[in-house]
Amino acid sequence: MGEYLSKVSKQIAEFFGALSGPRKLSLAVTAAAILAGTAALFIWASRTAYVPLMTNLNPEDAANIMRVLREKGIPFVVDGSGRNISVPSETVHETRLGLSTLGMPQSSVVGYEVFDKQSLGTTSFVQKLNQKRAREGELMRTINSIRGVKRSRVHLAIPEKSTFVEDQKKSTASVVLDLEPGIVLNEKQIFGISNLVARAVEGMDANDVAIVDSNGKMISRNASDSVAGLTSTQIETRRKYERDIESSIEGMLSRVVGEGHVVARVSADLDFSQVAETQTIYDQEGSAVRSTEKNNQSMEGTRPSPGGPAGAASNTPGTGTGPTVAEIKNNTSRVNEVVNYAVPQTVRTTTRQPGLLRKLSIAVVVDGKQVREVAKDGQASVKNEPWSQEKLQEFEAIVAGAVALDRKRGDTLEIKNMEFTRDDLDSAQRELAVADRDRYIRQLVPYGAVGVLFLVFFLVVVRPFIKWMTENTIDSVDTFLPQTIEELEKLQRGNALSGLENVVPEIPDRVDPDRVEGDMIREKIVSLVDNNPQKAALILKDWVLGVDGPRKKEDRADSGKSKSVG
Repeated sequence: MGEYLSKVSKQIAEFFGALSGPRKLSLAVTAAAILAGTAALFIWASRTAYVPLMTNLNPEDAANIMRVLREKGIPFVVDGSGRNISVPSETVHETRLGLSTLGMPQSSVVGYEVFDKQSLGTTSFVQKLNQKRAREGELMRTINSIRGVKRSRVHLAIPEKSTFVEDQKKSTASVVLDLEPGIVLNEKQIFGISNLVARAVEGMDANDVAIVDSNGKMISRNASDSVAGLTSTQIETRRKYERDIESSIEGMLSRVVGEGHVVARVSADLDFSQVAETQTIYDQEGSAVRSTEKNNQSMEGTRPSPGGPAGAASNTPGTGTGPTVAEIKNNTSRVNEVVNYAVPQTVRTTTRQPGLLRKLSIAVVVDGKQVREVAKDGQASVKNEPWSQEKLQEFEAIVAGAVALDRKRGDTLEIKNMEFTRDDLDSAQRELAVADRDRYIRQLVPYGAVGVLFLVFFLVVVRPFIKWMTENTIDSVDTFLPQTIEELEKLQRGNALSGLENVVPEIPDRVDPDRVEGDMIREKIVSLVDNNPQKAALILKDWVLGVDGPRKKEDRADSGKSKSVG
């Protein structure tokens, strides 16, 4: 093996040494270009693919994560904004788990760990400030754990304790929420966050918490406003009732007209007033005497009638002055009778709960009937035909029975047949196919460009160079070898071609032209027979029959003559 390598290296050195200076330079430049292109191709093919590790980070979180990645020796790439960090695709999941165990990203939130390191000289003011920071940090961590909340900020305003109760101010809080894209918090979630913050601070109510989103929009409401809370609940209840009826109507009619060919809208007028009624009913015809009370009074008496001279003496009893006057008698009699009747009565107390349906309005739009038609060429198509009036009336009767429609109450129901607008799904699919093809072409462009570059380099540089080098070698060999038979004989006689006796045949002094021609004809015949043996066999058969036939005729003729002569 070593001898073979040394021989090959010697031949390469001799070949390179026989070249001229420009050709040596061209060969060196070509080899360097090929090596550089191959190295660039391998570098490009083995380039590390980076995928996002964390996106939309705060500057503090990005700095902490980059510090951890440097300590672990994990390569990473940061974009121009400094908020997005990418790592190699094969390490992204492991890196995320490692950062999660370290509590990153944590947005520099400080909780109760602020008290882990305390010095003896800490003042009461610093202690209170740290306590406030710890509460805010813990609240932020809790709020960030809610689904849909990406980041949050909590600010607490806790006043100092006052000696007098009437001078004590209430604690308040402000919360800023940065939500995930497409996430909208409902009233219950907002109310839950308000209560969460209020219960974490002593002396704070839910209506003392102000919640805004990242755009500065107020999303919390005053919990103490019972009217606003009641109105929100009423609207939500009404909308839920309407959606239930709409889904019921659409689900029922879609079985007849087809899925997606019916749209129902309901408007319900609900009475949310709370009414308590007490009604008393008396039955006069069924009355009866329950008790009777009678009281009889009689009184008899006499008294003298006034008379005599005017003055005090006449009016003084026992004086006996004046003339005698007849007495006055006074008899009184009084009867009092009370009869109590028992009258039957019915007392009804009715409490009407809120949410009573006062009026229902329903509007339904139905698409046309889908009819399948087959053309003469065998292609099928779908035609939209309107529903008959009888069918629409049947739909109306079915819907009215399903929702318990009451015309006397003022309920209304309208069902109309209209042709729906249909989106061109075929064109959308074609656009998606074109987009996929463009994306595939964009992915192939770099590889195609590299292939074309190598092909052009081979055709323009490598191939002409190899051809030039090959032609140069052939020319040198042609000039080195003998050109005529005389030169070859001369070299062979002079032993100039030592070592080639077994390769170059010995040339005779004289060459027989007939022998050479016969050898050529024989080789030609052999080749023809090998190529077409059947045709050669037929030719030989014709030759044999053509030669033997005349001879047999002559033999018969000679025998006949001999017989006649005899």
